[in-house]
Amino acid sequence: MGFALQAALTSDCSTEALLNLYSQPMVESVRATYDKLIESSRHCDREVAIWLEPVLGLGALTADPKALESEMKKMELLLFFLINRAGSSSREVNDWMNYIANAAESLAGGFWIDAKILLSQALGISQSESIENLKSDPSFVREISILQSATASYFREIRTYPPKLNIPEARLHLILQTQEIMLDLMQIQDRKKPEGDDKVILGAVRGLNRATRFLMDEGKTLDLARREVELASTHIDSEMKDIAREEKRRRVHECNSRMKVFLRNWAL
Repeated sequence: MGFALQAALTSDCSTEALLNLYSQPMVESVRATYDKLIESSRHCDREVAIWLEPVLGLGALTADPKALESEMKKMELLLFFLINRAGSSSREVNDWMNYIANAAESLAGGFWIDAKILLSQALGISQSESIENLKSDPSFVREISILQSATASYFREIRTYPPKLNIPEARLHLILQTQEIMLDLMQIQDRKKPEGDDKVILGAVRGLNRATRFLMDEGKTLDLARREVELASTHIDSEMKDIAREEKRRRVHECNSRMKVFLRNWAL
């Protein structure tokens, strides 16, 4: 749930329903939210849905990931040859190609959630106005339509893959505590009315996000993750004076105090 809320907070997605799910994660409610968001035309909604999948499971794998990977590599080549012919849309075609290529690489590496998110991004850009404008040229209509249809088909297939989110059990309590503080900091910001002093929060959030990623990767030491939390706390200490509003400053200070307690307990 935490990763879904984080994805929503870093985009322009609504968070009200997710905040309720975060505090009371009932499977039926998660399923209803997932079903709505995964069908959205917006990538940010679909990404939130993808991060809800570990709660739902989605069942056993019935398709062949290697076949999908092979098809995406073929598309990567087709998009590569399209770039130089795409004129003003060449940047979007290049991005489309990169999303497909990175999704294939993630799929091959077993990082299925990453592959799903990248394919969602590929789907979004394939349906963008810039790509649609290419079809105003009759010579592009069939080619672009086939590539768009294939991208949508790849995303429909990968949606059925069970989520792979490997979290080291021995580190789970550290991950949850780091993420909880990070999410609380993120909610202090008013996304509709950004303020200059939000940089104080953003710097700490980036550090806590890196700490979370390190904790999820058993190849990274606990010391690396702890160092990122320490740097996030030090950043707030040094920049706290730049926060103008007293209430906002109080809430940031409260999060930082929890971070310091967390660090002391970590060392025990």
